[in-house]
Amino acid sequence: MIVATAGHIDHGKTALVKALTGVDADRLPEEKARGITLDLGFAYAPRNGRLRVPLGFVDVPGHERLVRTMVAGATGVSCALLVVAADDGVMPQTREHAAILDLLGVDRGVVAVTKADRADPDRIAAVTGEIHALLAGTGLAAAPVVACSALTGAGIDDLARLLEAAAGSPVPADAERGFRLAVDRRFTVPGAGVVVTGAVHAGTVRVGDRLLVSPGAREVRVRGVRVHDAVAETARAGERCALNLVGPRLSLDDVGRGTWVLAPDLHGPATRLDVSVRVLPHEALPLRHRTPVHLHLGAAAVTGRLLLPGAGSVEPGASARAVIALDREVGALAGDRFILRDVSAARTLGGGRVIDVDGPRRGPWTPERRAVVAALDTADDGRALRGLLATSGPGVDLTHLARLRNLPPAALDALVAAAGAVVAEDGPRLAFKGARVAALAAGVVSDLARTHMAQPDNPGLTRDEIASAVEAGERPALKAALDGLVRTGQVMRRGPLLHLPGHTARLRPADAVVYEAVRAVLEEAGLDQPRLAVLADRLGREPDDLRRLLDKVGRLGWLQRISKSYYALPDVVAELARIADVVAREHPDGLLTVGRFRETAGIGRNMTMPLLEFFDERGFTVRIAEGRRIRADWRVLAPANLHASPLEAPGSDPTDLRVSA
Repeated sequence: MIVATAGHIDHGKTALVKALTGVDADRLPEEKARGITLDLGFAYAPRNGRLRVPLGFVDVPGHERLVRTMVAGATGVSCALLVVAADDGVMPQTREHAAILDLLGVDRGVVAVTKADRADPDRIAAVTGEIHALLAGTGLAAAPVVACSALTGAGIDDLARLLEAAAGSPVPADAERGFRLAVDRRFTVPGAGVVVTGAVHAGTVRVGDRLLVSPGAREVRVRGVRVHDAVAETARAGERCALNLVGPRLSLDDVGRGTWVLAPDLHGPATRLDVSVRVLPHEALPLRHRTPVHLHLGAAAVTGRLLLPGAGSVEPGASARAVIALDREVGALAGDRFILRDVSAARTLGGGRVIDVDGPRRGPWTPERRAVVAALDTADDGRALRGLLATSGPGVDLTHLARLRNLPPAALDALVAAAGAVVAEDGPRLAFKGARVAALAAGVVSDLARTHMAQPDNPGLTRDEIASAVEAGERPALKAALDGLVRTGQVMRRGPLLHLPGHTARLRPADAVVYEAVRAVLEEAGLDQPRLAVLADRLGREPDDLRRLLDKVGRLGWLQRISKSYYALPDVVAELARIADVVAREHPDGLLTVGRFRETAGIGRNMTMPLLEFFDERGFTVRIAEGRRIRADWRVLAPANLHASPLEAPGSDPTDLRVSA
């Protein structure tokens, strides 16, 4: 359990931590000389001291110019020790620190009225009243208040018992999520190398784990772990730890304060954050559109601008959804708490929670985008997914959702199943509402049935043809519907074509007669297949009429359309591909040249170029300045592979031609 101190400068935070732990958290010579905390200090209380449970303390500076450092120490900490001196009472930094703790979501803690030896009971009662008024309406409103003195030891044991009670409160179980540590200190240890410390926001780290430093995407390996200033094998969410990191040419510059050390899947620094922002009630003016701000998130401090819909504003004490456009990348995930300070970093303006990261630069306030942000604006992962399924036409990007909300694969799968969603697995993992996909699937089956009845010579429809009959907004979900139909066997896939089970395309008698004549001419021609115009002339037909029939036969897999003017038998195409492969192998540089190929194949100039371009389109060859190179086995153009899976009879054997009555 980690406790962050907070309070005005010189109110006795460091002395109080020393009284509780026996450790002086001021470690810098300048801190010793001036008697004030300038950087984060750390102290760990053993079980055998005043505290009966192990607690760690982050001692933060109380000076107004060091609020950035205070935020870095308080972020990721779930319990606070707010310190108020009895002689001074509530001071400006007391108010600012209390506001920051509330904005960071800290709702467990204890308030210590220090230097009680300098005040009488009436003064202590008055200060206690100030504290209750200050904390009213915040997460620490119910925090107990205890008067104590680090000098005399009075009240220290009572304070220890209250901190133990706060530490025993339940904390969110984030240990199973991906690991995230916000780096707030970095240094080198002779013989060990780079060491970073920080609060573990989520997950568990073990010796030997491979992680990333983000931003920057530097790969590192965990050589050692220390928790509570002792060697450990693991550290988990809710703890502070030190990690000894190793990696290729890793230096301190790679892991500055504000970076994250995290699981590789969580890397994705952003410059635009969709947020829920709240302005502090004591602010004199509202926050307006494009207000320049300092954003403090984790241990990072980044400048940027607050963007509001309709160029509006947020009044003091009010909350709103907004976008923060940052001047440089920052690591952030949904639910991360942040603080906003003014452009001069002189005062705290407000703060809030991250909702989404890297939203669109164009159209951030469209109704569709607002619906997505509204769905994500919840701590309940299942509720967020259900909201996205109901509002996201293009589908829910599960990869983005998993990273955004730090969801392990098993947890994500359980959420998808509970929501009754259907996932398109081929390509980006997109999820759609189950009822939506089921309706589309039923429509596809009906469309195919009508097509088969009206066009018995049509072997099936392509995905694009099926999509053309669906409204544009439903097309993203169509892929999931088609995948499900094929997977369950309700629709069969033959290469690029889809058809219902049992459907076999049959040519009409008149078309079958023409095709038989076409095939006879093409077989007689050998490898040098005739142009469409020549073929039509031989058969006494118009080229355009014949082309329509040849395209239909091509869908059956009995012909290959080389170009608008050339059609060839599949066996001929495969043989020409084999010859091209031989020609390229015989060339000293492995090149397929036009002249050598035409000469070896014995085909005319008119057919050669369309054929070579067909090879390029099918991925068999690739064109370069000197000629072409073979990039695939020629057998990819063999008849059995031209359509991935040829139609069953009659498509598998053109000689076995069936016709419908």
